[in-house]
Parts: sequence; structure tokens; C-alpha cells
Amino acid sequence: MASLTRYRCPVTPDDCPTSASRGFCAIHEWDRLVPERVLISEELNGSGGSGGSDGSGGSGGSDASDGSGGSDGAPERGSGGGGEAPIVRLALVLAGVLVPLRGEGEAPTRLGRDAPDCAHVTGLDLLDQISREHAEFFWESGRLYVRDTCSSNGTFVDGERIEGPAGVWPGRHEVRLAQDVDLVVVEIDEFGAPL
Repeated sequence: MASLTRYRCPVTPDDCPTSASRGFCAIHEWDRLVPERVLISEELNGSGGSGGSDGSGGSGGSDASDGSGGSDGAPERGSGGGGEAPIVRLALVLAGVLVPLRGEGEAPTRLGRDAPDCAHVTGLDLLDQISREHAEFFWESGRLYVRDTCSSNGTFVDGERIEGPAGVWPGRHEVRLAQDVDLVVVEIDEFGAPL
């Protein structure tokens, strides 16, 4: 099984040109392209690439709007009839600092002024709009979710305050803590560097 990473604009991923390499959007000059991994496998796509039972789609399976994941557009991890999908490593960029996300089957990654997972984020403890225990990211059935943990000022996905778990994925969803603390979900390589 091989994988290919294609880079898309986070602002309007379906309308802006994609790229095979890192860089910035040709239309939105200040927006860095985000990775989207495309699986290329005869095992997963069936013999001919016309689409397999895992919904990865075949030759058109690389488009973000093809329904290859769930309703949140996130690809499933570790699913598929014929082969195991590669491990996807994700992290959050919070206040300019990388916060690695734990994998499936592990404890949720917790965010907040007193959250141990954020202890290395300088100045976070001074942001009083962030609760001590504000939100958490967790995996379920191969999908990444964020859940507000009864914070005072809420957690937002794509501009809407969430009441329960909400699916998120790099380049497809905007996440915000309170009114003005943006999070960026990014894919990282095996060394922990953003792709």
C-alpha cells in the first residue's frame, strides 16, 4: 500500500488549486496549505480502482467531498476490508505551540489552563477566557472528535458552539476555544514535525 499526500487550501479546499508539495495557497496568499493523505491501494480500492467496500472511492477517492470518511469528512483509521490504513499522527497548534494528540485507545488529550497536556504552552495560564479544563480531543472508531468539558466560554467548531462531541480533521474544520483562541489541527510526521 502506498500513500500520497496532497496539499489543500484551508479556506476553500474545494475551490482552490491543490498542490503535491507544501506551500501557500495561490489564491489566499497568507494561508498555508494543509495536508490531505490519499491512500493508493489495490487492496483497498478493489481490482480496477472503481471503489471498494471501505468507501475510499477508487480513482476519484482523493477529493474531500467524495464521502470517503464520515459526515465530518475525516478518513477512517484502521478500517477497510483488505488492509490496515496507515497510522495518522495529528497535533494541535495552540498559541503557536504544538500539542501532540494521543492515538486511538489512549486517554483523551485535554486542553485548559490547568491541563497537563498544555503545561508547555507558555502564557496559556494567563488566558482567563480559557477554563482550567476546557475541552478534550479523543478518537472513536477511527475518527477524531473534540468535546467541550463544561467550560465557561464554550468550544466552537466551524463557528458553532458545540454541545456534544464534534468530528474534526486537518484542513476541514475550524476549532476555537472561547471567543478568540484558535486551534489548528495538523498532521505530523514520525518525528513530530508538521507536514
